[in-house]
Amino acid sequence: MKFLILLAACIAISEACSCVQFDSRKDLFCASDYVSRVKVISLKNPNTSPEGILDVTYTVEHICIYRSTVKHLSNKITTPSQNPACGVELAIGKEYLLGGSIDKNGVVRAHLCGIVEEWSTVEDKNALKTYKC
Repeated sequence: MKFLILLAACIAISEACSCVQFDSRKDLFCASDYVSRVKVISLKNPNTSPEGILDVTYTVEHICIYRSTVKHLSNKITTPSQNPACGVELAIGKEYLLGGSIDKNGVVRAHLCGIVEEWSTVEDKNALKTYKC
């Protein structure tokens, strides 16, 4: 019985999202390939069940791009479909401050380890325009 409890605990821990901690908001900002205020327009979820493992894609409108390592930032943002894989859930019609990665194919990605804040709760919005990386 103890073995089963230990096994279940190990599985739960191994499936959890794990992130590197940054000393400051600016450090996280500068570590991101992009940071943008977005409005979520739609969601494309190719999974046919809640246990699906395919990535989901949000279509967004970029209201203000604060940082980007590419010239043209796609309005498609991809994220894992599951929280244990660091996937994020965004609500259609809401505005967010998002920051994450852009892969070598130009796919824009959002994840729990990046910047994911509802715009209405973002503190010191003006500082976003002043960060130098």
